Order: sequence, then C-alpha cells, then structure tokens
Amino acid sequence: MPLARTIVVMSQPAGGGRRLDPKQVQVWRAGWGAAALVLVALVAAAEVLVRTAGGSWPLPPAVGPLLAALVAAPVVWRLPRLAFDRWRYELAETTLELRRGVVVHTHTAIPYFRVQHIDITRSPFERALGLSQLVVRTAAASTDATIPGVAAAEADELRRVILSRTGHGDAV
Repeated sequence: MPLARTIVVMSQPAGGGRRLDPKQVQVWRAGWGAAALVLVALVAAAEVLVRTAGGSWPLPPAVGPLLAALVAAPVVWRLPRLAFDRWRYELAETTLELRRGVVVHTHTAIPYFRVQHIDITRSPFERALGLSQLVVRTAAASTDATIPGVAAAEADELRRVILSRTGHGDAV
C-alpha cells in the first residue's frame, strides 16, 4: 500500500475542508516581500556594478530596480491571497487530505496509519500573529506534509486529533 497519494489536478478543489487562518496571508506576504526586496537589491547592485565598470546598462539610471519593484509588488500582494484561497485541509475518515496550489493544484492524501509524528513549529513572525504550522511526518520523507496557518490555540488539539486517528495516540 502506498505511503501517500498525491494527485495533481487542474480543477477547483472541493468547497469543503478547513481553511487556513486568514493571518497566514500576512506571513506569506512578508516572505514574498523579503524575496522581492532581495530581487530589487540585486538588480540595483547589478546596475551599479555594470555602470562603475564602464559597461553599458540598457536602461536609464534606477529604472531597472524600479521595474523590478513594479513587477514584484502586485505579485507579492496578490499571490499569497490566491494561495490562501486555494488551501484546504480535511480530516477525512481514514486520511489527512491536503488541497493547495495556484497554478498546479495538488491533492495529497496521507493515511493516518502512516503518520509517525507531528511537529508544531512557530517562526517569530508566526508567534507574533498567533499562528503555527503542523509538520506531519511519515516513514517516507517524500510524503511529509506541512499545514501552515493554523491558529496556535488550535494546533495542539489538531495534532491530538490526528494522532488519535493513527491508533497510537502520542505514542506513535
């Protein structure tokens, strides 16, 4: 029997399932925003290096970093919201079901009996927002799964419920 099933589909996920905490959008925006700032800084540094080396930069001064910022800003603003709208998880009868993906829609089903343990992680930013991530570990690392955007107050209970369905409780 397989450790988990991952099915890639190009249709809308079922309307059912649990949604992530809406504050998860802020976490993703902060992460994508930091990546966008690095991209803009890299474009600016490349421009400075080319110009100081006497090379020819194809754009007027500062236009490259400005264009990078103008392209990144709507992506940083919109993509996390789209990802949030697509994320669902469900505690089905025999499996933990995860549905996510903006471009490629992924449906992962992890049978409870394959779950070995569950970690609860909280970055400093997530702690500030009262969020947690549940990292579900199975025997095969390729079938591990993370559920982001779980309210910290609910994380322990969700972990307990999933572990109780494994048939071993906390002694998995």
